[in-house]
Amino acid sequence: MPEGPEVHREADKIRKAIGGQTPIYLYFYHDHLKPFEKELADRKVENVEAYGKGLVISFEEDAHIYSHNQLYGKWYIKPAGETPKTNRQLRLEIRTHQKSALLYSASEIDVLDSESLEEHPYLSKLGPDLLKDVEKETVMEQTRDDRFRRKSFASLLLDQGFLGGVGNYLRTEILFDARIHPKMRPMDLNDAQLEQFTESALLITNRSYQTGGITTPDDLVKRLKSNGSRRRNYRHYLFGREDQPCYECGTTVKKEQMSGRRIYICESCQEG
Repeated sequence: MPEGPEVHREADKIRKAIGGQTPIYLYFYHDHLKPFEKELADRKVENVEAYGKGLVISFEEDAHIYSHNQLYGKWYIKPAGETPKTNRQLRLEIRTHQKSALLYSASEIDVLDSESLEEHPYLSKLGPDLLKDVEKETVMEQTRDDRFRRKSFASLLLDQGFLGGVGNYLRTEILFDARIHPKMRPMDLNDAQLEQFTESALLITNRSYQTGGITTPDDLVKRLKSNGSRRRNYRHYLFGREDQPCYECGTTVKKEQMSGRRIYICESCQEG
């Protein structure tokens, strides 16, 4: 499933393609949304913004298309009227004179006014989005909140109410950068460790957004590239690197299942 950095980059791409323009054609796959094909076709696209893993395209006169990619959804930007070569099912198209923004295979799409958008089950419960200029103290407050402080980080970092947009690969990478074992809880950490977690959460998430999904620092990437490593090997510290050596200490990376998802751990760098 795309995580916050990927959805924010998609929002940037869509905004650049159709932002500030008035669509000449809209297509909705779902029958209950068909009436909006004509209704939105004469309204300018005012903004495109990501909220965690959700995406909102806002039109004039208080209309918003909300979408969530879930596991299989994917956006494409093509010249107006063209479609990509894919076996996916087209769910939504917004076409201007120059570009088409096409959403394939997404299972959750709706058209809402502002009030309904605020009350949406996903958006209304979303925690701070680390890619929206969130202050460190805001993240620290989440770790001290009674709703979260007694839960393991392995569980918390999959809870969109804790930090919006964080998912499975970010969970592994943030905890490694912070040197926190996934089974630990916020209440187990001292203030310095909580501050390190906060800094790592912001750093890793923003780095992934800026680099297109790379969570390792530039100096490590350059070193690994110079040694002939491919992207899948230098992209992450631990995620997807089971049985390979940790880049920091050389300990073999382990894969476990926590909260129903795979997670990768360096037992030396992340002592419990």
